[in-house]
Amino acid sequence: MQEESPNCGGQYHFTKVNLPNGEILINRLKSYFLNIAAYKKPFITIGNEQKVVEERKIENLKLLSIPDYKNLIEDKLKYWREHRTSLDCREELTEFYYSKEELFKISIFEFLSNMTDLKTYKVEGIDTYFAHEIGGDMVGDDIIFESENEIYALHFGWSS
Repeated sequence: MQEESPNCGGQYHFTKVNLPNGEILINRLKSYFLNIAAYKKPFITIGNEQKVVEERKIENLKLLSIPDYKNLIEDKLKYWREHRTSLDCREELTEFYYSKEELFKISIFEFLSNMTDLKTYKVEGIDTYFAHEIGGDMVGDDIIFESENEIYALHFGWSS
């Protein structure tokens, strides 16, 4: 879908995520993250000392249940459309991408409306930068959709 957002530096993506088997979604997500080195060993070395990176500690992962995914998606689109850094004050690009953003939103709403027994969660407590199927940006918002045996991630974000 849309690979660059109106804020000129990030991406939106909607991706099917292949998680390890299991019954409880959060445990499946934790297993997925623990297969990625940055989460398996959530620390960095500074000098002779290892510092824990709290945003990579798997026990910090939380899933916030969302009853209305349409409002959440609308809010996140607006937030990321208006997200600015010193690099991207270019209104002409925002205007150019707005129609693409609308098509992206309509496509996602249509896809999700065909899913049965849909549950929606906002990912909190963990940085998804290293989990490219879910996130992949330096800052971002991630939404997980669960339907029967399928899991999808909707990511909004920005990287420099």
